Amino acid sequence: MKVNIGVLLHVLKNTKACALALLLTVTATSKAELLFSNSGSAITITGSNPQATGDLTIPSTINGLPVTSFGSYAFYGCSGLTSVTLPSSLTVIGNQAFYGCSGLTSVTLPSSLTVIGYKAFYGCSGLTSFTVDTANPLYTSISGVLFNKAQTTLLLYPQGKTGDYTLPSSITSIGQGAFFQCSGLTSVTLPSSITEIG
Repeated sequence: MKVNIGVLLHVLKNTKACALALLLTVTATSKAELLFSNSGSAITITGSNPQATGDLTIPSTINGLPVTSFGSYAFYGCSGLTSVTLPSSLTVIGNQAFYGCSGLTSVTLPSSLTVIGYKAFYGCSGLTSFTVDTANPLYTSISGVLFNKAQTTLLLYPQGKTGDYTLPSSITSIGQGAFFQCSGLTSVTLPSSITEIG
């Protein structure tokens, strides 16, 4: 069952922004509470209930404003989530936003995404593939592996992907932490074009 926007739970006001909580249905048997801030022109998801399980769809708008970013640690430790559908309005995934989401198996990145923060998907031991919208100007994926659009830099190898891996011949660099905790990876074949390993 896909997520339906539920009820607004509470509003915590300060001088610059409002911190809001939204109850979303995750599966037929569990719910996820999302915390978010409102800048007046856009929404940033700042946190989630770490006990949430199942499939989660983040809406493109909340209270009529676009959801444009996930803050640092927004879904940190949500190990019960199995998939997250990102909104088409999303431009930024903050540092360690999905750190420790070991139940995630795949992630689809929208065309609007321009920033993936440091260690955004570290600790996602069940993650086997990234899919990137073909219209994204900065990122692409090949066989579930995340690259820059020009396919010259390997950015992130999914931690749950197993077996042997041969990098494409177009690759000249491997990003910092690209193979972090890839315990199921049995061998890596590097092309002669490689000039930098992060």
